[in-house]
Amino acid sequence: MNKKIVRFLSIGLLTLGISMIAQPMISHAWTSTNKYTWTSGKADAAIYYTNTNKNAYIWNSRFNKKMHNLKNYPYTTWYISRSFVRKNKVYYSISNGGKVKGVVWHGYVTPAVVKTLNSFNSDSDYLSYLNTDKSQKLSRALLKLIPNATVSLNLSQQASMNKITDYQNIINLGTVSGTATEGAITHKTIVHDFLMGFSATNAAKAKTAGKMLAAKGYTSDKLASLMSQGYQVGIYVNDGAATSVGKSGYPSTISFKSSVQNNMAFVIAKPKEN
Repeated sequence: MNKKIVRFLSIGLLTLGISMIAQPMISHAWTSTNKYTWTSGKADAAIYYTNTNKNAYIWNSRFNKKMHNLKNYPYTTWYISRSFVRKNKVYYSISNGGKVKGVVWHGYVTPAVVKTLNSFNSDSDYLSYLNTDKSQKLSRALLKLIPNATVSLNLSQQASMNKITDYQNIINLGTVSGTATEGAITHKTIVHDFLMGFSATNAAKAKTAGKMLAAKGYTSDKLASLMSQGYQVGIYVNDGAATSVGKSGYPSTISFKSSVQNNMAFVIAKPKEN
C-alpha cells in the first residue's frame, strides 16, 4: 500500500457496479544490512503498534530530548522507516504520520500482523476477527457506514483477488470518486486511495469516505436498503501490515504477500441465484 502518499490518479472509471477495477498492489523496498539495521522505501514504512502502557519515550535524533511518551498513544498506528543500533540497543525511526515523530527503543512497539483471508473457515470466524483485531480498526470504522452489514468471507476473498465470480450487481465502493480535504488541500481522489493514506485517523478516514459515498448516492439509508435486499459486504483491509513475522520481529523477516492479494477491498454485491 502506498500509505505515505495520497496518490492523485487520473483514470477512467468503468460504470460502477458492473465490474471490479484492479487496485494497486503493495510494493515494499527495504534495504537491509542485517536484521537490526535497515531502511525502508519512502512510501513503504512498516506498521507497528504501541507495546507498553508504561513510560516509554520517543527521543529526538540526538537522544538529548524526550519528544513524546508512548503511554499517551496506546492505540496509535506507528510507521517505522528505519532501524539502527546505538550502544548495543536497537532503535526505530518512528512517526504517527503527522507531527509525532522521533526515535524509540524497538521493544516499545510491536509489528502489525494481519491474517490472510484463506485462514478463516466461516463468515462468523472472519467477522469475529474484524470486530476484535488491532489491525482491523479501519475495517470496523468502514462497516459502521453500512447499517446491518452482512459480511461475506467468500465475497471478501474474491474481491481481494479482483475475481468476483459468485456474485452479481457488484458495487465497488473503493472506486467511488469524490473530493477529500487534508490539511489545507482539497483534492480529487477515490475512496480506496484516500483510505490508504495515513494523514488521518481511522475514524476520520471513514467519515470522509462516508461523505464521498453519500455524495454519489450511497448514503447510510441507501446502503442499509441494499443490505435488506440481500446484498453482502466484501471487505479486506491490509493497510500495509505484515502477513507473517519471524521470531526476531524485525522487518527484514516480515513477509508481505503483496503479489498474492490486494491491500484493500470494499465492495457490496448479491449472491448469484443458482
